[in-house]
Amino acid sequence: MNLVLTMAGNYSRFRLFGSKVPKYLLPLGSETILAEIIKQFKLSVPYARFLLIANRSDQIFFPIVRSIMSKYSIPSNNLIYIDNTSSQLETALYTKDLISREEECRPCAFANIDTVLYNRNTFFSNLQNLEPNSGQLDTFHGESSQYSYARLDKCNRVMDVVDKNVISLFACSGLYGFGSYACMAAAAAAVLRKNGVASFTDLYKEYICLGYPLVVSHSNEKGHTIVLGTPDEYVINIHRFC
Repeated sequence: MNLVLTMAGNYSRFRLFGSKVPKYLLPLGSETILAEIIKQFKLSVPYARFLLIANRSDQIFFPIVRSIMSKYSIPSNNLIYIDNTSSQLETALYTKDLISREEECRPCAFANIDTVLYNRNTFFSNLQNLEPNSGQLDTFHGESSQYSYARLDKCNRVMDVVDKNVISLFACSGLYGFGSYACMAAAAAAVLRKNGVASFTDLYKEYICLGYPLVVSHSNEKGHTIVLGTPDEYVINIHRFC
């Protein structure tokens, strides 16, 4: 399984906040956001192949990134750097040239660099058993309009996904799973052709329109999902890592 960390943003809110480093290198106790995220994913899915996609403008910081990767036995050539993209979804598709034909048929997952996720073993074990045209969302109990939300039917199938509108208590954590890379990439390319700019929310809506099954893996433990997407969230939660 390939697990892709999309970290090619400009992090403009943190730069306005005064940060001189990319958000993923901000400190969390004795670690950084990036190191803590990788550590927790390594515990949840030790067999995954990690790919990191960063912004070319952050090259001065890549020796630090590679040092973190080395600590967790991730090859340095698994760091990909690209120019600015219009969305996280467009960024994710830059992995296409790194995925072999054999791997295209396997499950894959994408994660943003905004959230530290603990104990996601269930998400990844379920992902391994998905049909190729299926998708999976990682959710947690949320009430803020800053998040995306999934609406479920009585059988816990996803009926809709929306941005910044609290239509349920199933907030999306930024961890996205798909039964096969090939199916995901084809649907994502179609969405980008239609919309020009598209997000993972748009991709899941496309899955719903195509009749592809979508499920959620929900975490009820409040302390297992720590969102660091804004400077305020970072300041509020940093004490958890001391």
